[in-house]
Amino acid sequence: MAFCMVALHKRQDLIDACVTLLNSEWSRSQSARLHSLEKSNDGLPYSLVMIETNNSQEEKVAGYCRLAKVVNQPKAVFIESVVVPTDRRGQGLGRRLMDLAEDHARCRGYTEVYLTTKDKQGFYEHLGYRFCKPVNTFNAQVLETCSCVFLTNTIVSENVPTPPAKSTDTIRSVKAESNLNDKCTSQASQVILESPSTDEELSCCTRTESKNSCESNDCEPASTPSALPPPPPPPPPPPPTTVPNVTVYWMMKDLYDKQ
Repeated sequence: MAFCMVALHKRQDLIDACVTLLNSEWSRSQSARLHSLEKSNDGLPYSLVMIETNNSQEEKVAGYCRLAKVVNQPKAVFIESVVVPTDRRGQGLGRRLMDLAEDHARCRGYTEVYLTTKDKQGFYEHLGYRFCKPVNTFNAQVLETCSCVFLTNTIVSENVPTPPAKSTDTIRSVKAESNLNDKCTSQASQVILESPSTDEELSCCTRTESKNSCESNDCEPASTPSALPPPPPPPPPPPPTTVPNVTVYWMMKDLYDKQ
């Protein structure tokens, strides 16, 4: 078996295999993954693929990593998305992948390599990496490869549903009822304001008002108004969600430091 490291943008026939390998560790959509891999170029970011060749000269993708720029440090590079196939782990492929990636970085003139991890710090310490302060990177995918949120404990607020608005038919019914009540009140006020002068006229007016009130289809007795039921109360808001703290370790290695 022989292993070698190649640039992905020079071997685009390996893109599909790299998509499958990366998504086995960090799931993303096909289009988003392709968009990320297509950014590889002779500058940075720079995708590296470790190819395994058997005795029959058949090639297989055995590992992947990505180099990104470190801001204000032209001789440093950030390595990320380090991954080997799940069924091949424990066979030394991770160490071989890192060795080839560091050799490639030296050939391109870099002297320092930075990386982040949340649970593989012991592995990288055996490769000569030491803990360091964070650095600024450009076009890196740190959040994806670490699968975490940096030093946050933020309450995620969600929209509280508002009570349902009254329908158009309900609004029209309320308006119509209001108009009818106003009409009845106006008719009663008009009869009273005429102020009849005799008891006979008063009795006649009273009979007329009662007759008109009974014969009218628009008026309803004021003592039995049709009241609408109150709207149901809104549901209680969901409990706040807290994102747990996750520690991300920054590590670096001097490529020319003798171990």
